Amino acid sequence: MKSIVSHADTIPSDSIKNQLETMYNGKVNDLLLQNDIYGATLTREGSVYAVRVDSETGNVLSMVLEKPSTEMAAKQEEVPEKAEKKKDEEDSKDQSSVEKTVEVPAQPAAEATKPQPKTPKPAPVQPKPQPKPQQQQQQSQSQMKPPVSKPAPQKTVLLTEQQAIQIALRQLKGEVDDVDFVETSEGGYYLVEIEIDVEDGPDQATYQIHAISGKIMSVTWDD
Repeated sequence: MKSIVSHADTIPSDSIKNQLETMYNGKVNDLLLQNDIYGATLTREGSVYAVRVDSETGNVLSMVLEKPSTEMAAKQEEVPEKAEKKKDEEDSKDQSSVEKTVEVPAQPAAEATKPQPKTPKPAPVQPKPQPKPQQQQQQSQSQMKPPVSKPAPQKTVLLTEQQAIQIALRQLKGEVDDVDFVETSEGGYYLVEIEIDVEDGPDQATYQIHAISGKIMSVTWDD
């Protein structure tokens, strides 16, 4: 009965450590087993990732960036600066277009209120009531107001699809399989799927990249 009803054996921690270091070309620290799940810290090119691995199959369940390297952090800071510079350039273009709007000169008030000569009639003609000075001033002000063009709506997504792909490829060299954009109230994020050629273990990673800051929010591995 014991041989028939059995559970899969747990993979040794040394094998899991060697598998992660070979697959990601990094160094594994703090490898611990808890509830059939191995948890470890992986250091790769100066960046620190939190990795979770199935103890029975060896599949990588998740890989989350905890501390980016100095080079990665500097590149992530460049993205908001470039977006702010682009926004300032668009605002200056809108301002210049408003300044170039041609004003239409209003007709003099004296000519607008000048009464037309009438043909004399036998019967006395009552004079037409003249417009009040306040009404003339309102008409003149309405004619002198130049049209104001509305500024173009600003885009909430600052990163392009190609920029998101480049950020993902800096973390894992492989072939991009699919790229999706998910819109949220915080600006949205990209899901970049990258396939790698390995004989054993997961061969596809999905990087979740913030569309405004370019920060890698999470990494998920699948077979």
